[in-house]
Amino acid sequence: MSFKDTFTKDDQKEGLLGYDDTAFYYFFSSVIVTVAVPWTCSTIYNALFPGQAQVEKDFPTKSKAGSRYRYCSSSAMTDKVDQARKSARFANAGSKAGSVIKLLVLVGLWMTLYLMYLQIGDAKEIKRFDPFEILEISPGASATEVKKAYRKLSLIYHPDKNPDDPLAANRFMQITKAHNALTDETAKANFEKYGNPDGPQTSKVGIGLPRFLLEKDNHLIILCLFFFLLLFVVPMAFICYYQRTKNYAANGVMIETLQFMGYYINEATRLKNCPELLAASAESRTMALRPSDNQELKTLGSQVTEHKKRQFKLPIIIKNDYLLLAHMQRLHGSMSAELRADLDELLKHSLKISQAMIEIACMREWFFTAQAMIEFRRSLIQGLDVKSSQLLQIPHFNEEILKHCLKGKNATSTLTDYLQKDPEQRKGLATMTPDQIADVEAFATHVSNMELKAITEVEDEQEIVVGDIATVSVQLTRRNLQEGEAMGPVHAPLFPEPKFEEWWIFLVEGAPNTRIIAFERIRDTERVVETKMRFQISRPGKHSLTVHALCDSYVGLDQKVDLNFIAKTENEVKREIFVHPEDEDLDLQPTLFQQFMGELGGDDDSEEEEDEEKKKKEKVEKLSDGKQQKAESDDDKKDDSDSSGSELKAIEPRKLPQDASESEKMTDSMPSSNQDETA
Repeated sequence: MSFKDTFTKDDQKEGLLGYDDTAFYYFFSSVIVTVAVPWTCSTIYNALFPGQAQVEKDFPTKSKAGSRYRYCSSSAMTDKVDQARKSARFANAGSKAGSVIKLLVLVGLWMTLYLMYLQIGDAKEIKRFDPFEILEISPGASATEVKKAYRKLSLIYHPDKNPDDPLAANRFMQITKAHNALTDETAKANFEKYGNPDGPQTSKVGIGLPRFLLEKDNHLIILCLFFFLLLFVVPMAFICYYQRTKNYAANGVMIETLQFMGYYINEATRLKNCPELLAASAESRTMALRPSDNQELKTLGSQVTEHKKRQFKLPIIIKNDYLLLAHMQRLHGSMSAELRADLDELLKHSLKISQAMIEIACMREWFFTAQAMIEFRRSLIQGLDVKSSQLLQIPHFNEEILKHCLKGKNATSTLTDYLQKDPEQRKGLATMTPDQIADVEAFATHVSNMELKAITEVEDEQEIVVGDIATVSVQLTRRNLQEGEAMGPVHAPLFPEPKFEEWWIFLVEGAPNTRIIAFERIRDTERVVETKMRFQISRPGKHSLTVHALCDSYVGLDQKVDLNFIAKTENEVKREIFVHPEDEDLDLQPTLFQQFMGELGGDDDSEEEEDEEKKKKEKVEKLSDGKQQKAESDDDKKDDSDSSGSELKAIEPRKLPQDASESEKMTDSMPSSNQDETA
């Protein structure tokens, strides 16, 4: 029975066989099962393997393309994964109140499902029309007993005695139908043949509603609950969500931070300016200050080296600026546990904020500023100061080891040169233990050995002409990976979160402009990555462009490729436009709009075409009739001319008089008109 049919009192809409809650039980049970089963499986999995879900999220085993991630096997990164697993397990076990609430809700769901099962078990099968059961008589009852039962039930369920009860009205219609099925010959024949006194019927299926929704005593409560949900709960949920998200942009950064960065970042902003800008962000200023921070920051500030004059004087900005500089200068041992926790929170915000800083520089086409923002980002990830050596990214390297690497025969100052050397030629390993040397080797095999290729072309053309859309195809290949492997998280033991490397590709004009023409952010960690950048050729002549590939996670891996090409004018290159025959056929096909308009105006067009054809036929008939009449008139004229000619030939022509005397003689000899008339 549908919801509408349940509440209607129209006699023409007859109800079904009585209201049944079984459909509601099935529907509600299926909803509970879809929620309870996966939730229970997740709860059991978290109980057996606490924190494993968070670890798999932070340190996945396979990429989206199905490649297996290669992780750095150094002791620092191994300990970091173990520590993350322990922290996740501790966080999972620490939220006991939340776990108890979830468990109680889950138990409540299963108890509700059990009660639904009991109700479904007691319910009967879907009823078929049985007049004897409706009238509450035995199948062998006589006609007198049928009439007696009908009168008895009619007095109880008649709509006049139950004006506000739709179930009673529905019951009365069933009683009437059952009485007709046992007394009326036609209805009885239909019942015996089709199982229904009205003849063959179609099945009706609707969403089950519980019986209490239809009871009169519950109408007021149901309406109150409905208006409470509609007018209070839903608006409050929307308001809470809006209040929580209105301060954040789509990239997860606070709108106030984006406005602040957009104002203070300029073309002269460099790496030394970035720590204070990050410390002055809205996310940083919302962090708490403790009374004990003053003494701890004095001790830490005496060891920190500042590279520029401080611009902001707010205490929370000064504190977080000190924390960032101490992190970049690797002074973590001088921090208390509270300051270290504040630093980790600030570093977690730094990824999104530094991403926004890079995008601001890119949108303003400032290449050197964008490069400085990327340098700041990887300095935070690796813990490097403004002028620190690239070799400090290698495990167990310090200032003493750097002195050995910068001196002697195989002196090395860049990370790329150091990694490309054979293990026997690498300096600085003499004082290390075998485990430390193994960590260095693990780092050397894990860092991306990137190969950059780039070409400039105009698709489907041999020459580059002014006005063309040129395409720069860039290919990055990690030569240290094998087929089916992807690059795992970078080696960053000082960063609190796992970080996968990203590459920024910039297409830059040659010196002295260095304007960003196009840029792409590559987050793909597969072995081979390809991307395309497009730009329009605006002037003829020689073009000198440079493709820069900058890594946001390691210092010293940046690469670049120079691109040189000559753009010609349209007069210098004559291009033949080839149109495929199939494209020409497509041009002849009507568009969707034309087809639509043709269908709507098809009848009018056909009538107009018929009228035009009729007019053309009439014109042709008129023309043919006119030609025939003209031909007949010409024949008549010809016959007349022939007859007149013959008459003229029969009459001998008179000789014209030569002079006046002769003409007078002729007039005298001619008889007068009167004489002719009398004659």
